[in-house]
Amino acid sequence: MNASLEGNKGLCGNVTGFQPCERPASIVKKHSMAKGLKLIFITVLPILGALVLLCAFAGALFMRDQRRRVGDVERRDSIDKDDGLLSISSLHGSSLYWDILKATEEFDATFCIGKGGFGSVYKVNLPSLGNVAVKRLHSSFEIKHRKSFMNEVRALTGIKHRNIVRLYGFCSNAQHSFLVYEYVEKGSLSSILSNEVESKKLDWLTRVNIIKGVAYALSYMHHDCSPPIVHRDISSSNVLLDSEYEARVSDFGIAKILKPDSSNCTALAGTYGYVAPELAYTMKVTEMCDVYSFGVLALEVIKGKHLGEYITVLANSSTRDHVQLSDLLDERLPYPEDGVKEVLVFIIKLASSCLLETPKSRPTMHFISSMLSMDPPVSQITSMKAKSVPEM
Repeated sequence: MNASLEGNKGLCGNVTGFQPCERPASIVKKHSMAKGLKLIFITVLPILGALVLLCAFAGALFMRDQRRRVGDVERRDSIDKDDGLLSISSLHGSSLYWDILKATEEFDATFCIGKGGFGSVYKVNLPSLGNVAVKRLHSSFEIKHRKSFMNEVRALTGIKHRNIVRLYGFCSNAQHSFLVYEYVEKGSLSSILSNEVESKKLDWLTRVNIIKGVAYALSYMHHDCSPPIVHRDISSSNVLLDSEYEARVSDFGIAKILKPDSSNCTALAGTYGYVAPELAYTMKVTEMCDVYSFGVLALEVIKGKHLGEYITVLANSSTRDHVQLSDLLDERLPYPEDGVKEVLVFIIKLASSCLLETPKSRPTMHFISSMLSMDPPVSQITSMKAKSVPEM
């Protein structure tokens, strides 16, 4: 011990002769806390890091799955905020829109192949789809109920049937609004029937097949779609023929999706001469309106032109018996042989039942398509179903 420190009480330290100093409690406590924190960092942080990595990995998988699902969904909505583009299509809406504008040189008249009540039709060749028919809607076209309209278009783009023209999509902005359809080579049934040369290429069996195709299409729309779809404008102008003269129902510009529990009240729509009589006073569009239009169309296909006044004659059972078969056949074709004649007579009877004034008295398109697709000879079908169709 150093002599200079003698006599001082309470001294401590790491010196010979001194007692060791006791460590303050606070220092001990801090030391313990430091050890605890170190332990937490060593054990908890790796776990947290692992959880973060796991969440990031799960998020990446989820995003990839979402992208894949979006890629698998054929119909895709898109809104381009830069130019106000609104679209539903099987391709990217913006790409489809600008591709069509480029291909038509912004809808130059040289690409126009027809005009209708809702707009002009253009033939367009696209790298991704080949030839398509683009129906450019009139400039006065306006989407008043955007959500319901887009839902209708979305449902229609999902329709896939061999006798229905495929709707690829819809695009609209301040400058242009148009529907993009599958292109059908031969054009409308109306234009072919009105052409003296082309109409003769539609022999009796081809015409029977055309009538069947339209029936199958309408049956699918009425009974296999949920909710059912009413076309509302069945006419020879809205039936197209492909390269094999197969019927393809087109123009869903005014088609409405019906709710199964209610009728769809709307303004009178359709083509003059094909509109069901009840629409004039009930304004209620149902599947039976399409059935009536189908009856008119079927008779037109057999006659080669719209029957005009004969429609009311065939709709009335008291006057129907006075109509001769020759009055209902296209005179540009040879008189049908007996087997084909039976088929035509049966179709005329079936079509006449579609013209009945009371909608509930008309057959459904499911019944009509079933009758037309049966394999037994028509004479057997007629005898089995004699009560279902009126006599001529």
